[in-house]
Amino acid sequence: MSDFEKLIKAITNIEEAIQQGAQNGLKQAGIRVMGTAKAKLGTYQPSVGEYPAWQTLKPQTVKRKYTTKKGNIKKSGKEYFKKYGSLQPSGTADDSPLVNTGHLRAAITTDESQITQGNIYIGVAKGKASKKGKKASAIATYGAAQEYGSAKRNIPPRPYLRPSVVENKEEIAEDIKNGIAEMMSNFGQGGF
Repeated sequence: MSDFEKLIKAITNIEEAIQQGAQNGLKQAGIRVMGTAKAKLGTYQPSVGEYPAWQTLKPQTVKRKYTTKKGNIKKSGKEYFKKYGSLQPSGTADDSPLVNTGHLRAAITTDESQITQGNIYIGVAKGKASKKGKKASAIATYGAAQEYGSAKRNIPPRPYLRPSVVENKEEIAEDIKNGIAEMMSNFGQGGF
């Protein structure tokens, strides 16, 4: 093999190491954003960048969370009532915004199917059922209605995915940089 061919091969290997490192970093960034999004559920969120702060839940929503279908107060509702004197919204994490069953939190995932094109998706996949057996398309519809709001269903926007990207912007860049640095370190040691 000529020196020129060796140079071309080395450059190709460097390009592949950089691409693989960027993909590894993007995977790590996706996991980071997914974790941040899941952590937002259950606590009112302040505004982040262009995304509004979450509105307080409506009284009927809080009441529905703490009563049975027959109208009896659940144990958790009794605790809430004891603390606040009513089943009206408190504006605190005790209202558990976006947490009724845990299906949405459990369904948030990453999709790495387009990682080679530099894309990773974080959200609720329509094609995957939740671990608790909830229909995936229903969870995805619910998640989208919360993220963007739904005038038809009288739901204000409570974005949890997009602000998670904004909040992690610097860490995402760091994840990608570290992924590339790790692969280049391995490359320099003959590991690639």
